[in-house]
Amino acid sequence: MVMLFSLACLLLGAVLSVQAGRYPAWTARMETAGGLALVTGLAVIGVGLKLSV
Repeated sequence: MVMLFSLACLLLGAVLSVQAGRYPAWTARMETAGGLALVTGLAVIGVGLKLSV
């Protein structure tokens, strides 16, 4: 479950960051949300590794 959530966060962050250029009025918000999603996904991976060891 944790792995799927982290994968979803990483993919969502990448998609938001890539698609931000298509919406000039929302670029900053989409890049911020994408960055937060990427950081959240990496944090969840770190927590999952800490719990599994």
